[in-house]
Amino acid sequence: MILLGASEIFDLLAPRDAVAAIESALRAQDAGRCDVPQRHHIERSGNTFLSMPAVSDSAAGVKFVAVVPGNAARQLPVTIGVMLLSSAETGEPRALLDAGALTALRTGAVGALGLKYMTPADTASIGIVGCGVQGTWQAISACAVRPIREVFALKRSPASYQRFEATVKRHAPSVEVIACSDVHALLKSTSVVIAATTSGSPVLPDEPRLLEGKHFVSVGSYRSSMQELPDSVYRLAQSLAIDTEGARKEVGDIVNVLARGILKDSDVFPVVELVLGRRTIAVERTTAYKTAGNALFDLFVAEALLARAEARGVGSRIAL
Repeated sequence: MILLGASEIFDLLAPRDAVAAIESALRAQDAGRCDVPQRHHIERSGNTFLSMPAVSDSAAGVKFVAVVPGNAARQLPVTIGVMLLSSAETGEPRALLDAGALTALRTGAVGALGLKYMTPADTASIGIVGCGVQGTWQAISACAVRPIREVFALKRSPASYQRFEATVKRHAPSVEVIACSDVHALLKSTSVVIAATTSGSPVLPDEPRLLEGKHFVSVGSYRSSMQELPDSVYRLAQSLAIDTEGARKEVGDIVNVLARGILKDSDVFPVVELVLGRRTIAVERTTAYKTAGNALFDLFVAEALLARAEARGVGSRIAL
């Protein structure tokens, strides 16, 4: 079995290859070639513990992750855990991966998938609200699907912003990273905004004149009590693409919007419809996309990482 740490994961697989793995996962799921049970949540003392299994024709995997908001003050990752990858044929454990790095890579890729199908092809800038690990990899991954020249980031914490800027520049050296002091400045600077926060309430103003004609991705909300984007985004978009059907009952950016009648259930559609060409969307008007994550995405990206690691002789071999 191979052990892959964070630095190895980020070096092994380019964001464009991670996006390709996500598209493969969506196609496999649509064709019924995999099983993805509902993920399990345990809430305790403000922390969330999640267990996410998935099985495909070739592999089985389970990711165990803790989301611990208080870790930011401890100088520890907010998302922390491990992913176990096994052979679907023999059940033999094949790899153990750092779940925080895997989650960042695949979540960045899932967010980039929304940009690939829901923004103009010549999109040259993005805005990021949330300069943590997830926001960082949203910015990096966006550069794999669009010719991004400028990344505008809301600067709340100088330390977080400095880490964000350094990491983005390391992976996308041609991109200029620009700090914004408030969300109004960010909205005026770009037509694409990605929210990657743990906020329980919208991180953007509920003002249609500032939001119309722009493209929005919500990454961070993962509970029904959390809503990152304001209601006006959904009123303007008149539809919402989602990465996984399970999100309909899990996250506030969908649950609340449906409950308040802003969108109907039929207005919410899986992004795989865009990937497979079953649906088209007018990218010249407001669009909205919500990614909540799916264990199958972890499985396919983990498989791609393992294949690359074996080909390059990377990773530590361990015996159980």
